[in-house]
Amino acid sequence: MGAEDIQKRNARQQVWDKENTVHVSIKLQKATDADIIEFLDGKSKQTVIKEALRRMIQEG
Repeated sequence: MGAEDIQKRNARQQVWDKENTVHVSIKLQKATDADIIEFLDGKSKQTVIKEALRRMIQEG
């Protein structure tokens, strides 16, 4: 795969991402959020957060 092909693929991916995704960021403080940081360490943060939010939604 050439450099031009990679650039085209990246451009298509950026368009798709812009149309279909939302970026959400979270800032954790080492001192006050150490328990959260430790819990997330080594896990897929995106998956853990999505599962937690979906559980919260179901619980109302």
